[in-house]
Amino acid sequence: MGSYEIIFDLLVLLSFCAIGYLLFANFSIIELRKSRKRPHIPSGFTPPATVLKPICGLEHGMDENLRSFCEQDYPEYQIIFGLHGEDDTAIPVIEKIIQDYPQLDLEMVIDTRLHGSNHKVSNLINMFPTAKHDLLLVADSDMRVGKNYLHDIVAPFANAANGAVTCLYSGRSEGGLASRLNAMFINEWFLPSVLISNALKDISYCLGATMGVRREILTDFGGFEALSDYLADDYMLGQMVTERGYKIHLSHTIVENLSYESNCKSLFLHELRWARTLRAVEPLGYLGTFLTDTLVISSLTALFALIFTQHTFLPASILGITITARILLHLQVKSALGLNGRGSWLLIPVRDLLSFVIRIVSFTGHSVEWRNHTFSVDDEGLMHEDVETDPNELIKEDN
Repeated sequence: MGSYEIIFDLLVLLSFCAIGYLLFANFSIIELRKSRKRPHIPSGFTPPATVLKPICGLEHGMDENLRSFCEQDYPEYQIIFGLHGEDDTAIPVIEKIIQDYPQLDLEMVIDTRLHGSNHKVSNLINMFPTAKHDLLLVADSDMRVGKNYLHDIVAPFANAANGAVTCLYSGRSEGGLASRLNAMFINEWFLPSVLISNALKDISYCLGATMGVRREILTDFGGFEALSDYLADDYMLGQMVTERGYKIHLSHTIVENLSYESNCKSLFLHELRWARTLRAVEPLGYLGTFLTDTLVISSLTALFALIFTQHTFLPASILGITITARILLHLQVKSALGLNGRGSWLLIPVRDLLSFVIRIVSFTGHSVEWRNHTFSVDDEGLMHEDVETDPNELIKEDN
């Protein structure tokens, strides 16, 4: 057997693995759609809860996002908006929201203190003394939720074995091409990947969209201070909860992330930062994500066979099956999430090629620049600020 045949056989094997992933992803979305059609009756378990909203600057759609948390069909809850400075452009929006909901327990905490490299976690540390309740929910400022959100997130805590609750999020494009591509990444890569992970074994991490945790567990592992130097604070919170013998419950509810990217460069750098975060916390698992680049793998297999071998039928069949399954996944996701947009399937090759390129580039460095601060991320996911960094390794990210 020649070297070309060996390479071809390996590519075929990778292609079959990638097709297997695609079929599993389609199945997970079908199950998700069935789940969303089933009625979910709100639980009678409604202890008071505190929602922590770390905020840094005025974001697209922020007013409506924050107001969605203020319109919960829930008996008693507190919302704390945390900011790092008196000059934050989001302050007028928050002040107006507090004014418009006088019946709610809303507070704004402005505190410039930093407790570690992760400024978002420093924000949480500064808010924590103001939190009144024993159930704490951390929710990103770019998320929008339905009226039953708190019911859905709090209900699993009725089971004492659940130490934390998290939930999926979908992407809704609020801009042009870059925003549409980012929403596709969230809906057609991130979402099915988490569903597959949860189907194979209980998840041991939280998702930044929502992290609910019991106060006593948070205190037991050292509070938010224990997360203050980690880039992936959501992932590490989940790890620390499961290390203490508790489970993490993945809620059936799906919150909405407003995807707004000003341009394609912003999109690339945003997703590159996310990729390096995942690589830092799950290096072996991250290597396996290459199998999710299904269209790229099958195309390379077909191209290699065409140039270097006599095979035609098998690679053509692999490519045809992959294209069909990939388009089906796109349509299944749109149906499950109730998304619109004609001709969006035409963006699939662009989206998948971009994901592949970002995955390759993510291995070229360890440094990120986040909100005008430079960090080096070590093998344990810890952030180290103010290091000398090769400019070619930097991720310059405004979000």
